[in-house]
Amino acid sequence: MTTRIISATKPKRRKKSKFQLKLWPTVRFVFTIGFFILIGTDIWNGSTCVVDIGPVQIACPLGVAQLIAASRKIIPALLVGALVSLGLIFFFGRAFCSWICPGRWIFNRGPVKNSKPWKYRAWVQRVIVGGVVGAAFVCHNPIFCTICPAGVVCRGAIAAGNGGSVLPTIGWYTMLVGAEWATGRSWCRDMCPLGAAFSRISRWNPFLKIRRAEDTCIPCVACQRACPEGLNLSKDHDFSTCTKCLECIVACPRGAVDVELLQIN
Repeated sequence: MTTRIISATKPKRRKKSKFQLKLWPTVRFVFTIGFFILIGTDIWNGSTCVVDIGPVQIACPLGVAQLIAASRKIIPALLVGALVSLGLIFFFGRAFCSWICPGRWIFNRGPVKNSKPWKYRAWVQRVIVGGVVGAAFVCHNPIFCTICPAGVVCRGAIAAGNGGSVLPTIGWYTMLVGAEWATGRSWCRDMCPLGAAFSRISRWNPFLKIRRAEDTCIPCVACQRACPEGLNLSKDHDFSTCTKCLECIVACPRGAVDVELLQIN
């Protein structure tokens, strides 16, 4: 008879310095602010949904889909720009949502913070994306582009740079935050069609993959509560909605979250 001895030793806790705890949120905040300062200056070459970097054009894929649906014709230049954006999403996932879009610093701050995503969120978001493109087709106008939070802030930054008013931006964001408090749902996590469209592609991205250290992790809900998408590293297997915000690193009480810069397989 063979006797198995099971070790009762608890996993070692990894210590985190105060610098490590503040590093990633601070870097993300500075990056976002810098991006919108750039938009508000003459250095920016493009519009709220299209960026020209030398000969390369980067265009919002959802905005391009709406424009094609509204005009009922293919626009080659914008289509190429959308393909470049899709390539960036493939490689870096939904990093745009946490590192550029200001919504992550404003939304999801009320009673939605610790709630779980909708059980049928993926299907609801697909319907929303289809509805956005369908509305553009029916109305001959990319309607969502006029109310997209990212686009609204971009226009606000441009207006501020030109001495215009930012009150429309403040007013629209106030309404969305109020809707979050009233419904208990997060705009970014549950309803944003842009994030939903990005999630379909980001499941294959190879960079900045979040993983738990199995030798250190004791399953809890600390990462889930900190994650804007409600992901739990010890339970979930699909991380296509991960926005690379790295909040789970800050929140984990045992320092059991690892980041793989590049995942080959």
